[in-house]
Amino acid sequence: ELAILVTYYGVTVDNIDKVEADVEYSSCKTLTGPASGKDFTDFDKLKFKITTKDGAEVIVAADRCGGDDSVGIITDSSTGQELAQYRMPDEDTVAAIPALQAKYGDAMPYFFAQDPDYLMLK
Repeated sequence: ELAILVTYYGVTVDNIDKVEADVEYSSCKTLTGPASGKDFTDFDKLKFKITTKDGAEVIVAADRCGGDDSVGIITDSSTGQELAQYRMPDEDTVAAIPALQAKYGDAMPYFFAQDPDYLMLK
């Protein structure tokens, strides 16, 4: 998500005016690792808004326990009207997953669904 903000929306460290966390949506948990037995603390849900110095606003929300798909929604900030919606993985990506699994069987499964995005951003 952050790479997309940088690549397509021009967000940089130098042009960020403020970052606001959505504490009602966000959730941080401490869980015990199944193999190590050690405690790990991390966000399972996170939402924040970045406002750039020129007034552009971008909201990022992530739910790490919400499945393997992602949805990007672009809205008009003045009206709240949805302008566009993008889903990942799309049908072409889903169709390519078996070949990627055969080629890179030991990779984490989410890499297969994100393969086209990594190639584009690379």
